[in-house]
Amino acid sequence: MPVRVVDVRGATSLVSRGAAVLDARDAASFAQGHMPGAQLYAWQAFTGEGALRGRVKPDLQAIAQALSSLGVDSGRPTLVYGAAGLGWGEEGHAAWLLALLGHPDIALLDGGFAAWRNAGRPVVSSSARARPGSFVAQPRPEFRADVALAARAKQILDVRSASEYNGATPYGELRGGHLPGARHLDWRSLLDTSGRLIPSSKLLRALADAGFDPDAETVVYCTCGVRSAMAAVSLAARGVARVRNFDGSMAEWAGDPNLPVVR
Repeated sequence: MPVRVVDVRGATSLVSRGAAVLDARDAASFAQGHMPGAQLYAWQAFTGEGALRGRVKPDLQAIAQALSSLGVDSGRPTLVYGAAGLGWGEEGHAAWLLALLGHPDIALLDGGFAAWRNAGRPVVSSSARARPGSFVAQPRPEFRADVALAARAKQILDVRSASEYNGATPYGELRGGHLPGARHLDWRSLLDTSGRLIPSSKLLRALADAGFDPDAETVVYCTCGVRSAMAAVSLAARGVARVRNFDGSMAEWAGDPNLPVVR
């Protein structure tokens, strides 16, 4: 997965080289202040509704065109950032979606907007439309799982909270519980207290403690594929070679009464 994690210095270098910048926080946070030149990324614009509210829309070329209007260009890097541990992993969704569409050069700002602001880098509240980029989807299906693949996955990771894994439905799933065979690891455990990604040694140890082989393919899910996208990007960035985000996640799975749920 062509996503690298960069610190503030790396992000500054990318911006100076003309990188497109996507802010994956909510609109209110964006309005209060954001990186110069950043464009607002709203994951809901690219997914379905109801039980399919996490599944990416099928017209990937239309999604690539919409991202082009935000300045994304396949010929230059795209830097994404969010609220880190204070959000829901929306920046991970942006990075994962770009990877799924075949963007070759994606960077994720470690620690999110807070890291940028706390480092004394410039913050603005005004915004302007980006110069449109040129981005044509060249899909990478190996980064994504659908229901059929999730159903036969040998390693499947539920990154929701423990209460959700055990049956709570705070986000409107039609049934509570988890997928058969899924093991649990809260996505926030992959971040430290400042919202930065934990080192590879700690991340791989957490996977091993959850019973996972980092060399085997892993399917990750949550409710709507957002927290799991952040987890998938994090795993890939820390050396897990084969990881897929089940974007339909529990919303889609629980919406089909023919699919089993474990509590």
